[in-house]
This record gives sequence, C-alpha cells and structure tokens, in this order.
Amino acid sequence: MSTGSGSFNAEEYITKLPMRRWNHRTGSWETDYADYLEIKWRMVWFRGENRENTKTSIRDKIIDPQSRFAYYELEVVDSKGNVEIGVGSETGDDFEDYIEKAYTKAYGRALAALGYGTQFAPELEEGESIADSPVETQKTESKAIARKRPVTEAQRRAIYAIYNALGYTEAQMKEIMQTRYNKSDSKSLTRQEASDFIDYLNSIKNRNLTH
Repeated sequence: MSTGSGSFNAEEYITKLPMRRWNHRTGSWETDYADYLEIKWRMVWFRGENRENTKTSIRDKIIDPQSRFAYYELEVVDSKGNVEIGVGSETGDDFEDYIEKAYTKAYGRALAALGYGTQFAPELEEGESIADSPVETQKTESKAIARKRPVTEAQRRAIYAIYNALGYTEAQMKEIMQTRYNKSDSKSLTRQEASDFIDYLNSIKNRNLTH
C-alpha cells in the first residue's frame, strides 16, 4: 500500500530508528525500534507536492554556543495555506552540527504535522526521545558519558521558556519532572534528562499549537 500520493511512495524509504524510552516501572532507559521516514524524504515529498507559495518562518530560537545547545520553533505553510508548527532542540553532546540538527528536527516535525510522514514520525510521540539519527550514529561510550553530565543553563532556560509558554506553573513543571525522573529541581537533571524533558514539553506545545 502506498502511503504517499503522486509519484512518492513513503514506504520505499522507511528505516528502523532506535529510540530511547523511559520505563517508569524499572526507572531506566530502554531502546526500542520504530518505523521512521527520514526528514530529507519528508522534504522531498513535501516539495514534490508544494512547488510554490510555501513559507517557513522562525517563531522562536535559543542558540547557546558555550553550552552547545540549540532550540527552534518553526512555522511551515504549504501551497494550500495550511499552517503547522514544529519545535526541536539538540545538544553538542549528541551532534557536532547540533544547530542544524535542531532546525531540521523542528522542520521535520512541522512537515509530519502537515501530513508528510506522520505515521512514520516517532519523534511526535509524547515523551519519546530519538536516540540516534539513522544516518549519523556516534560512539556509544561517548554518548553514555555525555548523558551523565549535568544540565546546562541553556537547557534550563529552554525548559523555563517552554513551560511558561504552555501556561504551566513552576509547581506543575516540578510535578511532571518528579513523575518522569524522580527529581523536583531542574538543576538536578542530567543533560540527557533535560533533553528528554524539553522534547516532552515540546510535544505538548506542538499539539497545543496545531490543534
């Protein structure tokens, strides 16, 4: 069955993507695999069906070279005037080109929200964190060390900005953090936990913006 329209068949480009999921029962991270349509193929699909009158705008961004952290909120308009929002963040611990990766993640989420690979976009799932790009995989040992590093100030600012944009109180934010990580202060999060928390809050923000 073709999942695309016209000449693009998304199923021909599906890969398996490792995803890190937090198991609340065991209190540990686990790896699972999900069908994934790489963002470059979502772009090919989108551009094939939207040849004019499209627009991409940056609604918000945080770039901190010192902490090597980037956050983007993008608005994408297709040729029919449909508008969707995508948000994404990355750290230099996961990718050397973290700024580009954060932008690409936000763009890919917006395209998925527009219907280009929605069923093959596990990063849209609430609270799920993608472990590795299917194209670029870094050394496991280096990433394991990075995940134990403390949260950066840029990450804490992003968390603060997102939960304020959601209209959440600090008490609500701490309650979510306690449930997910058994921690009540963002200062005690690891860099990996903060990254996951940002993705989780972004997934809520993305749903609020697109519905």
